[in-house]
Amino acid sequence: MSVAAVPLCERLMSARHERRTRCTNEPAGPILGGVTNDCIFCRIVSGDSPAFVVAEDALTVAFLDRGQATTGHTLVVPRSHSGDIWAITDDDVAAVVRMAKRVAHLLDERLSPDGLNLTQSNRAAGWQDVFHIHMHVIPRWSGDGLTPPWRPTRASEEQLASVWRRLQ
Repeated sequence: MSVAAVPLCERLMSARHERRTRCTNEPAGPILGGVTNDCIFCRIVSGDSPAFVVAEDALTVAFLDRGQATTGHTLVVPRSHSGDIWAITDDDVAAVVRMAKRVAHLLDERLSPDGLNLTQSNRAAGWQDVFHIHMHVIPRWSGDGLTPPWRPTRASEEQLASVWRRLQ
């Protein structure tokens, strides 16, 4: 069946919240506003896969990551499928950041971490492993064993100027 022939349907997001979300079941790719069958996050958003949802709104869903880096590690995803930062709409990326802040407050109030990391990865070289844009909200505690993924090095003025010129 062609993408154009797939009807738009209404799906129950969660009995607990009785939220509805649009589902188009479109294939993965540069298509915005849809949900794909082969994307685990789209299946969570549509209610077809289980998740421990901690917060949601009209544009986003936040749920516990099954691979907990620390207790409370939560993922925030847009309801509409977007592969990465280059594909997501401005409205959806703003909604993801707003929900990440809401989740950060929830984690701070309920779990009392010493700190918190927000991370977002794009493409395989950028450590993205699920190709539906998402933000990790990771509570941190002193001595939790997590370490930064890189060690900063001091760039020379010449190196910085060269990059700066390329970005102008």
